[in-house]
Amino acid sequence: MCDDEGMDDAQHLRSAESADVITLPDGVRLGPRSWVATTSAGQDVVDAIAAEPQTTLLAMDFDGTLAPIVSDPTQSRILPASRDAIGHIGAALGGCAIITGRPVQAVREMAGLDTDPQLHHLVVLGQYGVERYDVASGKLIVPDDPPQVRRAVSELTERIDQMCVADSRLAGTHVEDKGRAVAVHTRRARDSKAAWRIFAPLCHEVADQHDLHAEEGREVIELKAESIGKDDALRELQEQTHAKIIVMCGDDLGDVSAFGVVDEWIRHGGSGARVVSYSAEQPQLASHADILCDGPEGVAAFLDEIARRVATTSE
Repeated sequence: MCDDEGMDDAQHLRSAESADVITLPDGVRLGPRSWVATTSAGQDVVDAIAAEPQTTLLAMDFDGTLAPIVSDPTQSRILPASRDAIGHIGAALGGCAIITGRPVQAVREMAGLDTDPQLHHLVVLGQYGVERYDVASGKLIVPDDPPQVRRAVSELTERIDQMCVADSRLAGTHVEDKGRAVAVHTRRARDSKAAWRIFAPLCHEVADQHDLHAEEGREVIELKAESIGKDDALRELQEQTHAKIIVMCGDDLGDVSAFGVVDEWIRHGGSGARVVSYSAEQPQLASHADILCDGPEGVAAFLDEIARRVATTSE
C-alpha cells in the first residue's frame, strides 16, 4: 500500500465572528465540544430518556462519533469521556449498542470492551450488522469472509500501489482489509482531492466487477458484499429491545439510513433523536439532525448529559 505522513486532518469551519463557534447556514450556532437541539424531538429527548431509561435504545457509530477521525484508521480510539458516559448510563438503558462498518474485533480493541467492566452491557454490530458481539455473554457471531471481497482486496491493493508509484500525488492512499469488506482511504494522500477524483471511480469499477456494493464516506469508499445497512441493524435492535425511545448517533453518509429509521419513528408519534456529529467534511448531515454535536467531543458532552440526568432521576 502507498504510505505518506504529510496529510493533516480537515478542521471544522468556524464562523468569522468567533473562532470558537460553528455557524451553519440556517443560523444554528454550535460551540466547541458542545451540542444543541435543532428540532422539538431533540429538545424533548433527554427528558424522555431520563423519565424512562429502561425503554431507551441508544445506538452509536464509532469512527467520527465516539472516536475522532484520524489519519491512520488502525489508531482510532474511543474518547475517554464517551467511554465513561456510556459506562454510567448503559446498564440503565433498554439497549446500548455500537453499529459500525468496522469488524467487531477492531472495535473490541479500540474501545477496550474486554478490559473495562463498565462496558459489559454493550452490544456491537460490526460490518453494518453482519457481525455481532455481546460483551456480557461473550457470544460472537462472525460469518466467513465472502470470496469476492478477497478478490477485490487483492485487485485494489495491486492497482492502487501501481498508481501511487506512477503519480506521487496519490502517495498515502490506504487500502484497509476489513475481512467482509475493503475500504480505500484517501485522507493521507499527498493530494487527497486528486486521490479521491482518481480512486472513487476505480472503486466503483471494482465493485461492479465483483458484484459488491460501494459506499462513499468521509474520504473513504467501502466495498462490501451485503446490501445490509445500519438501518437494518437498528431495526433489529429495536425489535429485540422493544424500545419506545430510539437515539442514533452518527457522522457520515453510512448513518443516514439509520437516521431514516429514527425519523420515521418520530413521525409516527415515537420519541427519539438523530444525533449528528458535525464535521466540515460532511456538513450536509446537519440537515438530518435533531441534536447537533461539535464532533466526537460534542457527542461525549451529549452522552454525559444523559448520564447526569439518568443518575439524578434514579436517586
